[in-house]
Amino acid sequence: MDAMDQTLTETHPPVATPVTTPVATPVTAPVATPAADPAAGQVGDPAAPPLDADQMRAWVAFIQVATHALDRLDHELQAAHQLTLGDYEILVSLSAEPEHRLQMSTLAARSLVSQSRLTYRVDRLEKRGFVERVPCPTDGRRIWAELTPTGFAALEAAYPVHLEGVRRYVVDPPAREDLAAATRALEAMLAALS
Repeated sequence: MDAMDQTLTETHPPVATPVTTPVATPVTAPVATPAADPAAGQVGDPAAPPLDADQMRAWVAFIQVATHALDRLDHELQAAHQLTLGDYEILVSLSAEPEHRLQMSTLAARSLVSQSRLTYRVDRLEKRGFVERVPCPTDGRRIWAELTPTGFAALEAAYPVHLEGVRRYVVDPPAREDLAAATRALEAMLAALS
């Protein structure tokens, strides 16, 4: 668990699917619509200008890269190791913890899925012997998901496929300085979602 623990969170391997570029159509706002009130849970400013050509290119490229890279990584992991990308991420999250376990609610938040969706995924991983549910030592009402030695071995076996895909589809194509700029841009987007 030495070097593996340090590097497992680095990548996800995708599958090659032809990339098509959708036609960029500017989005126009309806006329005479009242302004949105984010405090009231309304989003979207109808008076916002449509995307310009550069903004549309960025949006379309983002959607294509995110969709195709994740699909390819998922396909490659399933083909080589019968693990979905979501399963792989669960194993990575558990492996990163000192005791290789997390409370199910915490794992759901890290996996970006609902509690019921996580339960389904953990059920599948548990049937394969990769994860087991254990009661929380301090609160019997809580359940932890714990990575088993078999699960860790599966993660170690899948790691090279994931790393190679992440490098091939995401990290290696842009120049180093472009990757740094893309990272800053993605972090700003992520902050806007918080």
